[in-house]
Amino acid sequence: MRQLAAVMLSCALFSVVLLTSSPSEAYAKGYEASGQAVVDDARSYIGTPYGAWGLDCSGFTSAVFAELGVYLPDSPDAQYAYGTPSYGKAGDLVFFDEAGYGISHVGIATGYGTVVHASTYYGAVVETPIEYIPGYVGAVDAY
Repeated sequence: MRQLAAVMLSCALFSVVLLTSSPSEAYAKGYEASGQAVVDDARSYIGTPYGAWGLDCSGFTSAVFAELGVYLPDSPDAQYAYGTPSYGKAGDLVFFDEAGYGISHVGIATGYGTVVHASTYYGAVVETPIEYIPGYVGAVDAY
């Protein structure tokens, strides 16, 4: 009985913390995670070495969206299942099947025919034309 009371108290305290926490930085700035806010944040990572601070492709997209209050799973295929299908507008996640074995890469569409992504080829976060990445699968609106 004591354990149940402790669990219920912990849940209540956690709920209070969530309800009274301040809004995300994106919401405070009025972006509400707009596509351009996502692209601007993604571009701030350009030049960051691949693998630094866990920034593989899905780690990069997770970090960008987390700063805007959206928490994504940490694998390209799990991120593909998150959100709603889209046409690849600015700020959308775009997915690739580079070797024919399923979704293997994810980046962020800029809305100008380019993608910001953590690239093993370049060894860093870069912005490249979408056609430079083989195996385009589709896009997801994650916000």
